[in-house]
Amino acid sequence: MKKLLWILCSTALATILITGCNTNKAENAAIQAAETYKNKEYNVAASDNLLSIESIEKRNEEMKPFFTENFSKKAIATRYTTLPVSVAHTHQASVTSENLKLTVLDQTDDWTDLKYTADLVLLDQEKESVRVPLEGILTLLLVDGKWLVQGDRFDKAAFQKLF
Repeated sequence: MKKLLWILCSTALATILITGCNTNKAENAAIQAAETYKNKEYNVAASDNLLSIESIEKRNEEMKPFFTENFSKKAIATRYTTLPVSVAHTHQASVTSENLKLTVLDQTDDWTDLKYTADLVLLDQEKESVRVPLEGILTLLLVDGKWLVQGDRFDKAAFQKLF
């Protein structure tokens, strides 16, 4: 009887450890994907032709690999992909982010909600001219082994301050 109890306890403990490790790997992979995406999204070099058709098309193509198919269509149609570009154009400055922090709010095997905070920094000739704290919630889906953005509830109020 003791042997059976020992085997059951060992099996339960092993299952808990394996599940925990797998969850942690998935969580880390989702956070890494979100970090890469946010750094790409909030990195815009100042230029005279930021809002040209060619520049916008290039930006959309650069952002597509981060999105699910549904979100890609929505992001392009609503010009979400060009929001940081529009800020850079309006201020005639480069845009970057600092202090990006991502926290898991909820997660299953194939989707994750992450809360993020960051400082959006505008640089005028490499000198900081404006810093705006922002926050939002990203929803990522696991598609063919890759974490992709399905939604981004970004900080509209923070961006409105910049226009």
